[in-house]
Amino acid sequence: MASTQELIQTLKSELRLQQITYAQIGGKLQLSESSIKRLFSTQDMSISRLESICNIANIDILQLATKAVKQRQHVLHLTRQYEQDIIGDEKLMLVTVHLVYGWSYEKIIRVFNIDRFEGQHLLTRLDQMGVIELLPHNKVRILLSTSFKWIENGPIQTFFEKEIQSEFFKSGFNREGEMRLVSHGWMSLDRLNAFHEKMIRVAKEFELELEQDKHIPVENRMGTTMVVAIRPWVLSLFERYRRAGK
Repeated sequence: MASTQELIQTLKSELRLQQITYAQIGGKLQLSESSIKRLFSTQDMSISRLESICNIANIDILQLATKAVKQRQHVLHLTRQYEQDIIGDEKLMLVTVHLVYGWSYEKIIRVFNIDRFEGQHLLTRLDQMGVIELLPHNKVRILLSTSFKWIENGPIQTFFEKEIQSEFFKSGFNREGEMRLVSHGWMSLDRLNAFHEKMIRVAKEFELELEQDKHIPVENRMGTTMVVAIRPWVLSLFERYRRAGK
């Protein structure tokens, strides 16, 4: 269900699309233009007032709510506070990750030590964040865009760098399904930047493989992580012997 704030934001977009001004709305509702601006800026609007403005835009509340939910499905990132909330609650992070990657709520509470009351609370929080739409019987619809990204240098990325990254590389990468490739050489900056495009294509290929496996039951899939990284770098041991200015 769309929140009042989402309805108001969607209505603003609809008015802009139809080129309906605050002054025109004020004229029809016998209010000043500044009063209409205040209603939208504070997002403090009664349902009856919202409905009146919807009528001016020739759209009903149900249509507006449908548009608001559809817009949610194109969320490219969460707010910094929401990212912080997720990493600040281990069970919330667990539920978030597993829902996004295709687990059902029932499977999550069956596999992990989360009781139903606690799980319901976590689902409600994710619904409020716009990560999911909570449906009857605790079914969920993921609302994040396929192009969703965590905030650059935000709470989630910082958490990854401090905690997950070091844990990920604590492996000999010699078990089934594992591989580690390390290459080293001397490359110009222009060629290095051009090579980034090839790495991006590899990442897109990885995402395509994930998409093609979605029809396979989650029980038959494994959480899989690929890290592709490249940067100008020399072992710090060598750098200690570099002559000044060289």
